[in-house]
Amino acid sequence: MRLFIGVKTGCEDYLSSLLQKLRKFGQGSFTSRENLHMTIRFLGEVPPAKIKDIREAITEAQRGTFSLTCQGLQIIGRDIVTAKVGGEKDKLSSLYDSLETALEKRGFQREARRYQPHITLARQFRPSAGFDVTSIPPVPALFMVTEIILFESKRKEGRLVYQCLFREPLN
Repeated sequence: MRLFIGVKTGCEDYLSSLLQKLRKFGQGSFTSRENLHMTIRFLGEVPPAKIKDIREAITEAQRGTFSLTCQGLQIIGRDIVTAKVGGEKDKLSSLYDSLETALEKRGFQREARRYQPHITLARQFRPSAGFDVTSIPPVPALFMVTEIILFESKRKEGRLVYQCLFREPLN
């Protein structure tokens, strides 16, 4: 099972408007509205027997609710367009750190890279001539993080689908 831990953004209308603009000014593989999320921890291929451990780690790691904002666009690497994330990033970092610790106690390796929160909107993006992704003016959109979700990423009828396997409310 291909798994990741994340949160729904709560600002899908704003992100969908950005996706419309990106489609107008380029080509690529665009994230569908129902798949919009922010990954906290990518786990990769995990045997089904480890789901119980992951659920326990999520429950152990959970913290209180907090607010984040979508703050305009950026390019990661050569061709991945993402929405920047701002707001109470210190609380997000605390959640990430506690999740890493709880997962490590259950046999998962710590992530080697530094956590950089973002919301992926497009992969393999090829802009039209003269278009600069960062030229779209940012309009910060606030969203509340009220739960952590364990997602499974799979293909269904040729489409990528992120299915919720477990939700943990934040107190």
